[in-house]
Amino acid sequence: MSLMLTLNLLAGAILLCHSLCVLNRMNRHSNHLYRLFYVLMGVGALAVLAGPLYGYTQPPPGEALLKVGMTGVVVIGWLIKNRRAVP
Repeated sequence: MSLMLTLNLLAGAILLCHSLCVLNRMNRHSNHLYRLFYVLMGVGALAVLAGPLYGYTQPPPGEALLKVGMTGVVVIGWLIKNRRAVP
């Protein structure tokens, strides 16, 4: 298994979990554009995770780096939002 595929699968799993958690917290008053964004992000992450089943084992470096960058934005935002106050 190549490094790019491993990074792509790990980033896809993190993005799928994040989008499912965000969609679970939304209600009928949530912004529909945010909802659409997270649905599309979740479907894209699911497609990345299902890719090796269909022979997609060599992702281009740009795709893997873009997915890892988006995961970094999501994880850093989550860490900043959920940090504890330091006394």
